[in-house]
Amino acid sequence: SGVLNVTTSGAITDSGTVSVTGTATFASGASNNITLDNANNFSTLVITTGNNVTINDINAIDLGASTVSGFLNVTAGGAISDSGNLVITGAATFAAGCANDVILDRAGNDFSTVSIASGNNVTINDINGLNLSACSVCGNMGVTTNGAISDSGAIVVAGTATFSAGAANDITLDTASNNFNSITVATAND
Repeated sequence: SGVLNVTTSGAITDSGTVSVTGTATFASGASNNITLDNANNFSTLVITTGNNVTINDINAIDLGASTVSGFLNVTAGGAISDSGNLVITGAATFAAGCANDVILDRAGNDFSTVSIASGNNVTINDINGLNLSACSVCGNMGVTTNGAISDSGAIVVAGTATFSAGAANDITLDTASNNFNSITVATAND
């Protein structure tokens, strides 16, 4: 219960379950990994610094302002949301299950590549261009960027997919195995 703050100059791992009702903040430095992959229970999780980061949560998780210099993998048994800007240099993968939403809509989010392993309704916002890797969305998907939107893996959306890249930016979703039920382009370069 309460809050948890962990700062190290090396890797952070878990060998048992970590349960924090308040905000859990981890800082391992830009070159050290954070692996919290047991049946953990976080409320809000913040990564001040970390290289490759793997998080597992048994229910919903809120991601506070985080800076990750490598990849970010988040698996949750409930919804995944953000309450702070997420700056992820490597690939970011989110898995919430088909019944749970993934809402990453902060204006200052900055991803390079995002993959949705599983999610119901999915919302992603990015301050510049974004590459979508493999995505499996059981509901609707909304992607808003201030740069080009591209794909490097199959995007499967059971509901409506809406993309907005701004009037000056291209949207290129040309993976042969993409499968959209309905698609809307809100804004993009002509």
